[in-house]
Amino acid sequence: MKIIKSYSKTGGTLLAALTVALAVCAVSCNTDKIYEEEQYKNLVYLLSGSENVYTESYTLNETESVRYFSIGVGGSLSNPEEITVTLEPDRVLLDQYNKSNFDIKVASYAKVLPADRYEIASYTVTIPANNADQYVKVPVKVKPLGLSPDSIYFIPLAIKSVSRYGVNETKYNLLYRVTIENDYAKQKTTTYYTKKGSVKNQSNNSETTLSGSKIVQPLTEDKVRFFVGNYSQGQTTTIADIERYAVTVQIKSDNALEFASYGTIDVEKLSADNYNIYVEELQGTKTYRRLYLYYRYRIRNTDGTYGTWMEVKETLTRVEED
Repeated sequence: MKIIKSYSKTGGTLLAALTVALAVCAVSCNTDKIYEEEQYKNLVYLLSGSENVYTESYTLNETESVRYFSIGVGGSLSNPEEITVTLEPDRVLLDQYNKSNFDIKVASYAKVLPADRYEIASYTVTIPANNADQYVKVPVKVKPLGLSPDSIYFIPLAIKSVSRYGVNETKYNLLYRVTIENDYAKQKTTTYYTKKGSVKNQSNNSETTLSGSKIVQPLTEDKVRFFVGNYSQGQTTTIADIERYAVTVQIKSDNALEFASYGTIDVEKLSADNYNIYVEELQGTKTYRRLYLYYRYRIRNTDGTYGTWMEVKETLTRVEED
């Protein structure tokens, strides 16, 4: 006897619905497991920004101080096992940086920070298992006094090896930039002061108004450097320009100011009430940091002679960072 199985339209619909329901259940039941498991590879990397540069600022108020860079581990979950990372000096990235940013302008090339200026206690770093932060900080001790605000200093590093997992191919090396600062100016983010006052030609008493802004750069714990009068420092400024137009000002313990030539310029402090002092003035809830300056200068010509004395009275007010 032949047995014939018959399915109704309704029965087919129920079977399809049951199949979908089972599929949804399977997905739902596995959701928790998906989020508990690692979704991305554990790749070790050196934390950095554009062009693999990471910048720290060292205060000139201390003979030496410590800042940090970080070694991280990618992934949605912490690394389940301890990782040993070995670092090494690496110039490849430095050469690429100089070529990309300065091409044939060799005088502007970034420099390797001299070995006697810094200390990395160990080039072998351990990332603990199940590290909640997913990174570790590596201390870098630097002696900043004597570093120039006109130079770019790097400690170039790379990951030599890891004990397990992989290395991020685009973040395996790092240019650790060392910049300097004091209480009056920073190199990491250019410090500007607004200028207000006048410049008088002492030979004919003609006078020009001072306005705009001025770059002020740190030199030592209590010294800064800037261009005189209406001369401006900018991206096209050369070392020769700095030698010709820059002066240094020392802010003494009593907030009195002392002037000195940075290069070939001739500069003299002049006397007037309430000038040549550094003042922090509280107005409402905001503190204004000001240099009240009264001096004269003359520029050295290429033949060794000097130009006319120019008398400057100006107030420099620091433009605070947001």
